[in-house]
Amino acid sequence: MAYQFYKSEAYRSKQSNLTKKNWESGVFSALYKKDKRICKRDGCWNIFETILSDPKKYCSRSCAAMVNNVVRGEMPPCVRLKISKQLMGKSSPSKGILKVPRVTLVCANKKCEKLFIAAQWACRKFCSTQCAMDVIGGRPTSPKAARGVAGVRDDIGQEFYFYSRWEANFARILNLLGIPWQYQCRTFDIGEHMYTPDFYLPDSDTWIEIKNFLSDYSRDRDENFRKMYPDLELMLILKDEYLELQEEFAQQIEEWEFS
Repeated sequence: MAYQFYKSEAYRSKQSNLTKKNWESGVFSALYKKDKRICKRDGCWNIFETILSDPKKYCSRSCAAMVNNVVRGEMPPCVRLKISKQLMGKSSPSKGILKVPRVTLVCANKKCEKLFIAAQWACRKFCSTQCAMDVIGGRPTSPKAARGVAGVRDDIGQEFYFYSRWEANFARILNLLGIPWQYQCRTFDIGEHMYTPDFYLPDSDTWIEIKNFLSDYSRDRDENFRKMYPDLELMLILKDEYLELQEEFAQQIEEWEFS
């Protein structure tokens, strides 16, 4: 056959050597190497990673939509209604299929201690929101508490699950300065509620609480803590203090998260 030489050992060896040289010289680097970029949306400037061949300019779909879909505006009600009618009565093809590994946990609420099932990565401690509120308090401490980007930060450590960018950035500052710290290592009983400060600095025996906004609930909780534990030092880092830290350290920390 005319193309039989493709199967020859000499041809295969030649192609193999050529491919190895291309890998070593970086010809295929764009297929796997990642590039750090800054989000192009004004006001965001988050740093994100993507492969070299990806033309991605924005850190998320939300940022891309804010820039590219300004003229389009919100979806009209008639379109929403049409989509809902199309989906009405249709069940999900994945219904009943467990795609995420589940683990059995014990509720951390001492009054409950009920067994419940949760996703392995979810880091859940309580079986329900009610149990969580019974332990950590009944109301959010900040009007923007729900907007915090919670999760694990690879540059800090897989064992820490932060509930906001501010907490993660503060941990990065402590690491930069070489200050030992512990994250949410102790929960205090302050009467009606339990209270867990964000950070503990063992060298100075200081507890740190980071808050974007000090609500009445947070203020009362702070006062109760100081009354019941007068020998412990609690330092509050509010928005003004945090912005000062950001101005001083953001350019020194490559993984800094801007909110």
